[in-house]
Amino acid sequence: MEQPPETEQRILQLLRGLPGVLAAEPLPATLGSELQRLATPAAAENRGVETVLQRERVICLFKGRSFRAPPESPLLMMDERGNVLGRELTGPEDRPAPGERRTVYLGRDFVLVPGLRPSGRLRFVLPPVKFPELEGVAAVCRVVSGSPDPPQDEWLRAHFGVQGGKDLASILIGYDVDDAPSGREISP
Repeated sequence: MEQPPETEQRILQLLRGLPGVLAAEPLPATLGSELQRLATPAAAENRGVETVLQRERVICLFKGRSFRAPPESPLLMMDERGNVLGRELTGPEDRPAPGERRTVYLGRDFVLVPGLRPSGRLRFVLPPVKFPELEGVAAVCRVVSGSPDPPQDEWLRAHFGVQGGKDLASILIGYDVDDAPSGREISP
C-alpha cells in the first residue's frame, strides 16, 4: 500500500516537534545500501540499523542532548548463544537497587548481569529499539529505531547538511505501512 504523502509529512512534523530534535528527514530507499557499506561490524553488531533498513519507510532524526533517553537498552553484551550478559543503563530508574549484591559495572552506565557464564566469544550488539512516539499511529506499523555507527552518522550528517558537534547524534526510524490502518490520527 502506498502511503499518502500527507501522512509522511504529519509524521515528520510530529518528530520535528519532539523536544531535543534538531531535524528529521526521510531517507530514500536507494541510500540504504550506502549505509550498509559504511557499517563497522568489528566494533559492534548493529542489528538496529539492519532492522530499520528492512522497513518500507525510513526517517533520519538528528537529536541533541535534551532528547529523551531510549526506552530500552541501546547496547548489549551477548555471547555466542545469544545470552545477554550486560547492558547499557538508560536512566536512573534502570539502575540496580543501591547495595544490590553482585552488581558489576563496566564504566558508569554499563552493568553486567549477575550469575551468567558466557558461552564462547563475547560481542557488543546495538539492538533494534522501540520508538514509542510513532507506535499506535494510524497507517504505521512495525516501528523500530537504530543508532548508526560513527561512519554512518558522519555520512548522514553530510548528506542532510546537518552541522553539530559531539552533542548531536542521528537515529534511524523505520516503519511499515499498515494495509488496514487503525490507531491514533496525527493532528495536522
